[in-house]
Amino acid sequence: MQEAARVRDISTSLIRRMFEVVVEAKKRGVDVINLGIGEPDFDTDERIIELACKAKKEGYTHYTSNLGIEELREAIAERYGVEANEVMITAGGSEALMNASLSFVERGSKVVIPSPNFLSYFVYAKLCEAKTVQVLTHPDFSLSVKDIGEAVDENTSLLFLNYPNNPTGAVEDSRKLKEVVEIAEDSGALVVSDEIYDCIYYDRKPANLVNHENVVVVNGFSKSLAMTGWRVGFVIARKELINSMLKVHQVNGVCAPSFAQKAVADAFAEGIFDDVTEKMRSAFRERRDYIYPALKKLGFEVVKPEGAFYVFPRIPENVDLNCVDFTERLVMKGVAVTPGVAFGDGNERYIRISYAASLDSLKRAVERMKEFLEEFS
Repeated sequence: MQEAARVRDISTSLIRRMFEVVVEAKKRGVDVINLGIGEPDFDTDERIIELACKAKKEGYTHYTSNLGIEELREAIAERYGVEANEVMITAGGSEALMNASLSFVERGSKVVIPSPNFLSYFVYAKLCEAKTVQVLTHPDFSLSVKDIGEAVDENTSLLFLNYPNNPTGAVEDSRKLKEVVEIAEDSGALVVSDEIYDCIYYDRKPANLVNHENVVVVNGFSKSLAMTGWRVGFVIARKELINSMLKVHQVNGVCAPSFAQKAVADAFAEGIFDDVTEKMRSAFRERRDYIYPALKKLGFEVVKPEGAFYVFPRIPENVDLNCVDFTERLVMKGVAVTPGVAFGDGNERYIRISYAASLDSLKRAVERMKEFLEEFS
């Protein structure tokens, strides 16, 4: 039995490959500091856990409406200045991205993805049997409106945006984002704005793209509330677009866990949400302010991240290794990072470092990286 053509060209991700490399290193007795993780290193706040337990006892153990429980949709709508009927709760942000892709990407059409970018976007395009067009943003990871304009045409069905960005931590200018949305609208293309890191920022608050006719905003609580395993995401879009995605969601995710939805709704109502996000943001800022200058001192070319919890440095010129070989050799020295090629074209000399790790772990990792790089001097 052959696998379907739509998945035949999709390889298992390099992130999964790095997990296997880390396991192998540990079997050899290497103490590995893992800086390849794409989730907060904090446990879900105890108050939210208690709210979830309370919700279970109150009977929130069944299906909810496909759209999600009303009080959570209303809380999100109030926060983002939209109507509740423009919000749909999903089983995590990934399901929301898949729903949008299946709903709006035509077979054979173009999907435009700035690079570097979240690796799953490339998979969604392949699953929809579309042609991926990448727009490189190196070296400063800033969008070029001109380049986007040249890439987007009448055969473009969808454009993915992700700010704050994974893997670079870039936060894009709001005026530029609006220009990009207008370019897409003029060509009849939809924009999916993945804003999952919108609560994790440092130097400037990220823009959001709600209230645009041709934009689907995807978000969730995995990063903002350290709830990656709870699977509560959401989309914000005009009602007609919500209805299209509902056709997929009703047979794909069905609904996010009911007790988790209720817990998040109550976290909004009791003022817990902002307290949790501010504490995490403060910790991530401290780590960012350590790792950025430390990497520069080691000889990496580094763009200072303004959001999320990643930094995307370029391997020093004196190191004659591509990013895959670099990461596989570095892990044997006790530090795991992610090869840049996982995030699109033009990233062969880059690595992603997650600073969702304790400050002590980051300091030990930097010392190990220093020793590793000295082998090339």
